Amino acid sequence: MKKLVTAFAACALAGLAFAQVESVNIVGYSTITLKQGFNMLACNFDGVGEDAGMTLDELVPGTTAGLTGSATSGNADNILVFDAVTQGYTLYYLYYATKGTTTYNNKWVLNSTTPAGVTLESGDAFWINVKNTTDLPATFVGEVPVEASKTLTLKQGFNMIGAIFAADWDPNTLGTTFWSANGTGSATSGNADNILVFEAVTQGYTLYYLYYATKGTTTYNNQWVLNSTTLAPANFVKIGMGVWYSKKAAGDVQVPVDRPYSL
Repeated sequence: MKKLVTAFAACALAGLAFAQVESVNIVGYSTITLKQGFNMLACNFDGVGEDAGMTLDELVPGTTAGLTGSATSGNADNILVFDAVTQGYTLYYLYYATKGTTTYNNKWVLNSTTPAGVTLESGDAFWINVKNTTDLPATFVGEVPVEASKTLTLKQGFNMIGAIFAADWDPNTLGTTFWSANGTGSATSGNADNILVFEAVTQGYTLYYLYYATKGTTTYNNQWVLNSTTLAPANFVKIGMGVWYSKKAAGDVQVPVDRPYSL
């Protein structure tokens, strides 16, 4: 089965496109367009034939046409992985040298002699900063998560997250009772938990916030909104795309997400 799945992944990288996986241990993939500049992406899959997550080389193969490699990070495409504990980044870059240390050509590295060595789990997100001025199609490949439910951990401050399953996700499906107990709501975005959705075309954000008012417009209390009279659109955390979750309160929150598809 592992050989079959691996072969299927190779076919996917060659450009095939299916929208949904129908059974356990079948590889799925999603294609997005990388724009010049920053793109916030997410890992929505498990490693093929593995229990662990996915390496950067599995997520974004360095041989993908149009990506830019270099012997120095400043001249190469970069991937930045955020750490919610330290609230800081680790920078990796796509390595390519024509002479000297060429062992890691077309691989993501920490430096010329150190491979990236990082594994991302489904629900983790990251930046990729692309040099190429032409739009690049990028295909994410992996095993579709099959658990009945998985959990996202949110820490105080910023968290870079994505859909934890291979599908779009709507935080409002958790319900008002959950968010009342586990989120910080307010009638104004500055005093509430925020979810910021990055748009690579504009290099800017759309901000949603957890709404709560004690008087006035209370229709959307304990729900994610664009503003006091506009509910956030359904499934606004898209497959393949990362978002920021900005958490006001101290302490960790465990966010349970049920698998949104049948197997």
